Amino acid sequence: MEKENQCTENKELLPMLDSERTMSLGDYTILWAGMTINIVGFSLGAQYYNGGKGLSPWTVVWVMLIGYAIVTFFTILIGEIGTSYGIPFVVYSRAPFGYKGARVAGLLRAIPGIYWFGFLTFIGAEAMNYMMSIIFPGFNNLTLMIIAFAIMQIVNAMYGLEAMAKLDWIAIPSLGILFSAILIMILKKYNVSIPDIMSAKASGGYSIPYAIAGIAGGWITMALNGCDLTRKIKRDKNYEKMSFLQRNRRAIFGQVIGLMLVGVLTMLVGMAAGITSGYWDLNEVINDLFTNKVSLILCYICVVFAQWSTNTAANLLPPSLVMLSIFPKMKYSVSTIICGVISVAILPWTIQDSGGFLINIQNWISQLLGPIIGIVLADYYLIRKCKVNVTDLYKPGGEYEYNNGYNMSAFAALIISFIIGLFFEGYAFFVGLFLSIFVYYILMKYYTLKKYNPDIGKEISFYPDNN
Repeated sequence: MEKENQCTENKELLPMLDSERTMSLGDYTILWAGMTINIVGFSLGAQYYNGGKGLSPWTVVWVMLIGYAIVTFFTILIGEIGTSYGIPFVVYSRAPFGYKGARVAGLLRAIPGIYWFGFLTFIGAEAMNYMMSIIFPGFNNLTLMIIAFAIMQIVNAMYGLEAMAKLDWIAIPSLGILFSAILIMILKKYNVSIPDIMSAKASGGYSIPYAIAGIAGGWITMALNGCDLTRKIKRDKNYEKMSFLQRNRRAIFGQVIGLMLVGVLTMLVGMAAGITSGYWDLNEVINDLFTNKVSLILCYICVVFAQWSTNTAANLLPPSLVMLSIFPKMKYSVSTIICGVISVAILPWTIQDSGGFLINIQNWISQLLGPIIGIVLADYYLIRKCKVNVTDLYKPGGEYEYNNGYNMSAFAALIISFIIGLFFEGYAFFVGLFLSIFVYYILMKYYTLKKYNPDIGKEISFYPDNN
């Protein structure tokens, strides 16, 4: 099938052909590792301990393992949509939310990406500013560095996911070396051993579910966009005859290594730095541990690459695709520029109210997006049984028209789950997630399907309309 310009959809959102699925297992694993080995993960490791006010080191380890396992599980489930049908999240969300209602779900998903792109741009720019002050004594222009770093990332993102993945081949080894050096310097400067660090006392200031949701919140946005990445992975010719695990084996392997393993190691180094130095900001940790100018410059270069590799694929790509779904005639490069500019213009780095502010922000995000994940999973696996009418996802007035383009069952489930979740502080993510699955399934089965009678359970491939 050729991709013809015979529908109003932006070509970036059309189903991926097998000839366009060029991402290898290595590229996919490196892409996830590049997104995961980041400064926020490092900082969270320190903030979970929070100067002894948070969790004990061993509790943090269990929280990390469970949190990343949850994210990996949901990312693989939603990634199956991209593997089987080659469609992005903003397109599939039309199935549960309606052809027009999907824009609302997309905007809710875009909010965290907009925030994190701006925040991580600030961290990277801060490292650039430190580096410039070493090379040129007296230099101090953080605003200029923020603008420069934002431009570099936006330009890279404009060339697509493969261009982002190529940068990871530089960023990951660089940051891996940096984190190893930090750990060695911590043990040397503070004259401690790893058992000493792991035996540090803490008051247990966070509940376990709240802490787990804190990790999930940071990556639950990427769980929603799992199909945005898997639609690029090479797949077998006879994938339809394979089991779920066989079909998604590349995604599973890439995420277990690139997300779970790398994520846990990143947070462990951050936790060690937080316990010994008291700092959560990687730039401050570097200043505390290193004094040689050359070493400092190399460290800051690593920080810049780390932010860059995470920011483009994890935070700038998803809102850019959302914008394309709202304005289909817009070019991908233009949507990338607009989202990047908005992210920096809102100054998200000004929200730093406590030593655990990142954990709080991650929880707010998980509370917002948990119900959306539940609705999407219930729709794909329980309502449609993994059989999707792809053609109508691109046609107003088709199966996903519902009530003038909006599926009230999805929005009722979203609102009910979110509001009830507010009454369960520390458990909002889990309450919203599972409640949304139940409410959406009941409303769809006993109201929406009976009223609109869409052709559920019938798989129809995408072919552009010739009319």
